[in-house]
Amino acid sequence: MFKIGDYVAHYKEGVCEVMSIGKLNMSCSDKDKDYYTLKPLYDAGGTLYTPVTNEKRQIREVISGAEAQALLKEISDIELIGVTDEKRRESFYKEALLKNQCRDWIAIIKTSYTRKMKRIASGKKVINVDDRYLNIAEKFLYGEFAVALNLPREEVKGYIKDYLGKN
Repeated sequence: MFKIGDYVAHYKEGVCEVMSIGKLNMSCSDKDKDYYTLKPLYDAGGTLYTPVTNEKRQIREVISGAEAQALLKEISDIELIGVTDEKRRESFYKEALLKNQCRDWIAIIKTSYTRKMKRIASGKKVINVDDRYLNIAEKFLYGEFAVALNLPREEVKGYIKDYLGKN
């Protein structure tokens, strides 16, 4: 069970802070359940509610700084998504996002970025699906790495590039 003030990774909103825990006074909530009230860290306007039981595994603990560093060391070993069919690849991207795991986000980023650069180099237009999922995966990964590494989110991309450039 998470505590008030903990950071969690939400499968649709990215990093959130647990603001409160308890019953909700809302008609759509189960009056017998306790809920986490979550505030997305990088979205000033939203509030989320998820059952404490977390049966659907909508939230998980944010990775530690050591886990983020270990992932950085493994980035070159994380394989690209090898699905060439556009519809199947989009489905794979969606499934990977729903898993709510940094390793899957890295695979999306690497795949989308590689495809984007190849298309640009050959004079073709960028495919919107790749670009859309690249942006979503970056948002989630950079947000979580920012919390794990105690960095401002806008500095994470540069931090990762610098790290990869040195290794």
